[in-house]
Amino acid sequence: SPRMRLDVSVNMLTMQALSNGKITVFGGKQIRPNIHIDDITDVYIHLLGHPDVCGVYNAGFENISILDIAKLVAKHIPVEIEVTESNDPRSYRVNSDKLLATGFKPKKTVEHAVREIIEKYRSGVVKDEERYYNLKWMQNKVLASR
Repeated sequence: SPRMRLDVSVNMLTMQALSNGKITVFGGKQIRPNIHIDDITDVYIHLLGHPDVCGVYNAGFENISILDIAKLVAKHIPVEIEVTESNDPRSYRVNSDKLLATGFKPKKTVEHAVREIIEKYRSGVVKDEERYYNLKWMQNKVLASR
């Protein structure tokens, strides 16, 4: 993507490992649902191909703790994981059984995403730049244009 997101958990932790040689996790017990961007687009294509399917559907397939995501990243990039305290206990889980019942099957996992980011970073396609972080991007592009 011309502006992929490096401020979402999997991408952020992978980029920390690549850029800093270390991952900092705040808390770590918080759960986040995850879905690969390719699977998101496949959900749209799947639903467009099934006009009889209507309603609201959740799309997220791996509910994983932040610490477990960091450990998965560290499996591919040998780095130290520093766990610090957090006052943000929020966790989010998504159940996508209703979507799966329509015949949709996700193809890519969190581990797949980690490997892709590593490959793109090492080949120079993805860099740790402000444009990949929504808040920084909005501050520089959107707010600066006012």
